[in-house]
Amino acid sequence: MGTTRAGSPTGRRVVVIGGGPAGLTAAMELAERGFAVTVVEARALGGKARSIPVPGTGRDGRRDLPGEHGFRFFPGFYRNVTETMARIPSPGAGPTGRTVADRLVATSEVLYARDRGRDGVVVDISGGPGTRDVEATLRAVGRLLARTPGLSPEESAYFANRLLVFATSGRARHEDEFENTSWWDFAAGATASEEYRRLCVIGPTRTLVAAKAEVASVESIGRTQMEFWSGLLGGADHAEADRVLDAPTTEAWIGPWAHHLLGLGVRFLVGHRVTRLLTARGAVRAAAVRTPSGALREIEADWFVCAVPAEAAVRTLGPEVCELDESLTDIDRLETDWMSGVQFFLREPTPLVRGHVIHVDSPWALTSIAQAQFWSDVDFPDRYGDGTARDCLSVDVSAWDVPGPLTGKPARACTREEVIREVWHQLTDSLRRDGRELLSPGLVHSCFTDPAIRRPAKSGELARNTEPLLISTAGSRRWRPRPAGKVPNLFQAGDHVDVDLNLATMEAADQSAKAAVNALLATAGTRAPDCVVRGRPQPAELARLHSLDDTLHAAGLPNAFDLPAPWLRSREAAGRSAPTPRISTRDR
Repeated sequence: MGTTRAGSPTGRRVVVIGGGPAGLTAAMELAERGFAVTVVEARALGGKARSIPVPGTGRDGRRDLPGEHGFRFFPGFYRNVTETMARIPSPGAGPTGRTVADRLVATSEVLYARDRGRDGVVVDISGGPGTRDVEATLRAVGRLLARTPGLSPEESAYFANRLLVFATSGRARHEDEFENTSWWDFAAGATASEEYRRLCVIGPTRTLVAAKAEVASVESIGRTQMEFWSGLLGGADHAEADRVLDAPTTEAWIGPWAHHLLGLGVRFLVGHRVTRLLTARGAVRAAAVRTPSGALREIEADWFVCAVPAEAAVRTLGPEVCELDESLTDIDRLETDWMSGVQFFLREPTPLVRGHVIHVDSPWALTSIAQAQFWSDVDFPDRYGDGTARDCLSVDVSAWDVPGPLTGKPARACTREEVIREVWHQLTDSLRRDGRELLSPGLVHSCFTDPAIRRPAKSGELARNTEPLLISTAGSRRWRPRPAGKVPNLFQAGDHVDVDLNLATMEAADQSAKAAVNALLATAGTRAPDCVVRGRPQPAELARLHSLDDTLHAAGLPNAFDLPAPWLRSREAAGRSAPTPRISTRDR
């Protein structure tokens, strides 16, 4: 096994393991502070965020059609990742200094699509902080609720109450109760109506973060909901409520990022897999790496940042590191689920709405977006494929274990062709206007499915996903590693690391990478400035309520606004008002 040193001078050599958003962020922050950085990535730069060209589809000098693991979007509460993007020059930036952040395009609408012949509702989310018409947004939400006959006013009010309780609770309740309680229990999902569960309990978890409401924590789902509604209603600390890139992710972001890092002196070893870390005298001395040819080598460095996904972390760290810090083995206790995509390349532009579509009733929890409308500088047929595809309808599938209406099988058990047919059926079932389908089969040029879904050779076996999504289950925070642990020159980054936003997002990955770099800088004793890590601002007007709730929690009392579900109260009242049955002497 050969040995390589990861640059010089001694004391400033860093190996970053993993080239996803967390690894690239750590590499950028360290390179800007004078460290010699080597990034080791097993697959391709960008991780799950990368674009995936559809092999063999480009003709006559055009690029391959742009597939992907799933579509990327950047909510207004993404503060850290967009700050990183603002420091990456965009190709052809010129004297104006255009950056990758300038390539974010605000969406202006969300379509809540319904099936069974019900019309969907378009919610206007246009405008930035201070400019959005809050009353118009609330009216649109009201129309959505009014067009859901099975959802009672009491249920709508109770969902608002859940958000109020979450927003006004103090830190102690968040840490003790919300982290260890499921969203299902908190929102009283077990006893509510089917419509309430679909819109208020399952919908916010499945369609947005691919989490099961029965196991996802209140802390993670509640945080997402509060950020979403705050942005939707024009929160001052938010940008536009929802943004997307103006081209495929690798073209707009990952490619320019890698180019910028090369200019900073970062070295990339793509196609190399770290098999384990090697230790000496209580610290990591080298990474054992398998090269693309299959050869083994060691890469020595002074510092190591592990930025691989949760499901690969313990295997990558290896037994020597886990013996030094046994808590790292707890990463394997974290749970993952599937959220993977299907792209339908269409023969005609099909902008169903100027933003995302949430297919509320779809069994497989679909969300979709027609992308070409946002790629303003891209002539789709001129740049991609054979010249006849003009749009990409990108669909995320979040419920892979629910039977589909066509096949009767969950997505995990379907063939690729069955998945495509089932997804298209569920899309068209919810996209109708006046009884007319908005999508016809003749529009479809071709399809692409996530290559991370590996289907078995034998019929009847379930597929496996080599790039699943981390799920923040109730009580799982204690299994998340901190950016710095017991091994003095080893640091953790990735959306599974315990930071301000404990949710599998690009934002959490960015936060964790900057926290890991700050820990490394402190340990190294450098004079370099810390990375700025932006947490969620706490509204000053809620400070007194948070303090009051801390007092109530310490006394074992609920939040001042906490109420039982109204349908449970009415049932209890009915039980109390029912006459007591009379018992005759013969029954004694």
